[in-house]
Amino acid sequence: MLHAGIEALFGRSRDHHRKRHLFSLRRRHNDHKQEEDDELAKLFSSKPHTEKTITHGQNYAFAAMQGWRASMEDKNKQLLSFDNRSWKLWSYFAIFDGHNGIDTAKHAADHLDIHLLQSLNEMLTHSNDDAIKNGEPVRSSQLDLTHLRAVIKQSYFELDKDLRTLVKDDSGCVCITCLIGPEQIYLINIGDSRAIIFSKDGQILAHTEDHKPDDPAEQERIHEAGGKISKPCPGDVLRVENQLAMTRVLGDFSMDKHIVPPMADIVEYPRNELAAFVVLACDGIWDVMTNTDVAKFVVERVEKTKLEDIAAELIDQCLHRNSTDNMSVYIVKL
Repeated sequence: MLHAGIEALFGRSRDHHRKRHLFSLRRRHNDHKQEEDDELAKLFSSKPHTEKTITHGQNYAFAAMQGWRASMEDKNKQLLSFDNRSWKLWSYFAIFDGHNGIDTAKHAADHLDIHLLQSLNEMLTHSNDDAIKNGEPVRSSQLDLTHLRAVIKQSYFELDKDLRTLVKDDSGCVCITCLIGPEQIYLINIGDSRAIIFSKDGQILAHTEDHKPDDPAEQERIHEAGGKISKPCPGDVLRVENQLAMTRVLGDFSMDKHIVPPMADIVEYPRNELAAFVVLACDGIWDVMTNTDVAKFVVERVEKTKLEDIAAELIDQCLHRNSTDNMSVYIVKL
């Protein structure tokens, strides 16, 4: 039953499937059929798990679905007020897409906001602005933005150091984070989860760039660090050290962290009249929908449909389009 179910699924979707986990799903010689079935059984179920986790507030919604995967390895967290003092006008949203286990994603979801908030507050102690030191709400225009970006990036390295002592399996995860301040929006990514900002008419205003082995800049960085990128077998995707199809990660401590570091990129966009929505999602969404597809999906429904229903419909649509990964998505109305 398992093999028939997977064959039916991949018979429909092979042209669009761009998975990046640990096994190639190509057909093997009949002598190895049992081995193939065993590998598929580890990764996939005979039918999709369509139960959803849905949370929502006044201006945001989150939806997640396990889908065809044998386990759910996504985690998420939101803080509508980052704290009750200096950062109370800021919101925090994050999705952690795990692979080869759940431990890294779980601990990263539990601890990233703590590391970020601690680092940001330490930054404020060195500020020359008396209002900031007295705990008044912080705005981007009060900050040294170069220093802010450096502090944010360093927080992910500090988190990764802690994860080395917390994680008990061989897992790793990628991460997409959004900090929404009163004046600026910050999209922060490690790996191939993604965030987009778009207007009321669906125009893409800003987006993160995936960290994947087909990116020339990532290829150069990895080669300079002594790593290699290759296809482990015909029909597979490019992988780092024959393992990962993403180039920056949290965890994955069996690999050289100089090759796959927890090095975040930050995309900034002003919180102006054009910016209407932010969407954060793992690659289970982006494997089958483009940035424009997702933006159009939201804006076509938002006048008559609640955000939580749009989020649920979006992951249903991705399953219909033959996404075979876990699916998690935030929709935030600015």
